[in-house]
Amino acid sequence: MANPPFSDEYTLPCHGTTTMKVLYTNAASSVEEWITNAEASLDSSARKIVGLDVEYDKLSGTYFSPKKAAVIQLCVGTDVLVYHICHADERSEKLYEFLFGYRYTFARFCIAEDRTILSRSKYYVHNLKDIQAIWRDPDNKKRLQGLKDVAGAIINPIYFEMKDGFGRKEHRMWADPPPLPPKHLEYAARDAYATYEVF
Repeated sequence: MANPPFSDEYTLPCHGTTTMKVLYTNAASSVEEWITNAEASLDSSARKIVGLDVEYDKLSGTYFSPKKAAVIQLCVGTDVLVYHICHADERSEKLYEFLFGYRYTFARFCIAEDRTILSRSKYYVHNLKDIQAIWRDPDNKKRLQGLKDVAGAIINPIYFEMKDGFGRKEHRMWADPPPLPPKHLEYAARDAYATYEVF
């Protein structure tokens, strides 16, 4: 049985006076409307970048019970989609076409696992760039720099703290029935926005 559809819009802080317009939904029709608007924005811009992030339904998986996508986040400019895909009312073919095509570049940190996780939901991203493999903060000596390291160096130092207070307990909640707690919604939206901005 399909989950009842819902869609909520929020204005959430990014940094300083910058805010993002966030659509949180499980409704395929709302996802498709967001994508239509995003495509119009992308097609009228020289920058054909979409920030992408995926949250998983569990922290670790097994062969018989692999991890799957719980939440997919997309960002174009300051417009963010937080799609609670594990509770979707129906499959979005427009999302499939959007991710599968070559018209836009999807930017993400550490892409290998996300590609696998999305494929388990039968979504495939072809034009996906791994920011972690492209950009490094030369002043940071960590071997592998994460989103917070790069976003803190490029966008605003507030991003160095973007994952503080968000541990294993919080990461186990992505597949919980909607709605996401406000802390999770802001985390998900900020991840997508930061990914978009640093690429």
